[in-house]
Amino acid sequence: MKRFITPVLVVVALLSSWFAWVFVSESWFGQTPAPVPTAFVVPENATVAEVASRLEAEKLIPSAWRYRLYARIDRAASRPKSGEYQLRVGSSYREIARSLALGPERDEVQIRVIEGWTVEDITAQLEEAHQIPPDVTHALVGKGVNRAPFDSSLRAEYPFLKNLPGNRSLEGYLYPDTYRVWGDQLPDSLIRKQLDEFGGLFATTTVGPQSAPLKTLDDVIILASIVEAEVRDVSDKRTVAGIFLNRLAAGMALQTDASIGYITGSGRSRSTAKDLSIDSPFNTYKYPGLPPAPINNPGAESIRAVLDPSPNDYLYFLTDTAGNVYYGRTLEEHAANRRKAGF
Repeated sequence: MKRFITPVLVVVALLSSWFAWVFVSESWFGQTPAPVPTAFVVPENATVAEVASRLEAEKLIPSAWRYRLYARIDRAASRPKSGEYQLRVGSSYREIARSLALGPERDEVQIRVIEGWTVEDITAQLEEAHQIPPDVTHALVGKGVNRAPFDSSLRAEYPFLKNLPGNRSLEGYLYPDTYRVWGDQLPDSLIRKQLDEFGGLFATTTVGPQSAPLKTLDDVIILASIVEAEVRDVSDKRTVAGIFLNRLAAGMALQTDASIGYITGSGRSRSTAKDLSIDSPFNTYKYPGLPPAPINNPGAESIRAVLDPSPNDYLYFLTDTAGNVYYGRTLEEHAANRRKAGF
């Protein structure tokens, strides 16, 4: 029996040494790993055989069948993850297999979205800082002023988007905050995190009588976007929200320059005579009621100001160049405030 075991052990030892030399050693290819890596892409749901063939075709390994054979003794090789890798010619099968099993290296990026930014502001930021083509972002989030709708597949995923009109962008629902996301998944990674954050904070919001005549969450977001554009202080936001609600309840036009600035893209805080003549439902001087969509992406303070406004009997307000806000109950008081503010 011992005479039989000894030759078997010798064979096993020789096979083990051969496997180690052929598959694991860094010098199996006759060279040490190349100093400059080569880009290699593993497609989604690729099999070991497909990966092995691609590795051989791109001259990263000399033999696809040897890699497949190696995969039988190293389970890591049987679990390649899709993505783009940087592999070096001359690396061992073991090094390649372990790299593909771990997945591609990924860069996490930090993106700050400021309260009041529009869809176009976010699109521009992604293009400038992360080289994401605007068309890619627009395909997901749409374009403002009802020029293009957002990706309809998001409606099923996010119930608060379900009943929005079909021509709407995601304006208003891209919650402003600072996000850390995978750079290789932009813009999707950012947009979904923004929608997740909005949903976590406001998806189950009930619109109470204090926000009358608003009836829906979308009404709240539309008015909150206007409040966001008009004033900065939290107490002023609640007061201004109350003023706009007073005007809506009285059937008065909101007369906010912010909504006109949204359609002109001028960035002007005060509308010109030409601006005021624009025939658009976003012209809140010409058309009473809410505009048809949010004019930016408001922050939590503005949304909560509309949900819990400060009750008041004002119908007018204005802000001077220093940011001071003046309130008036009548046109006469408003005219006096304009003189105080230097207008």
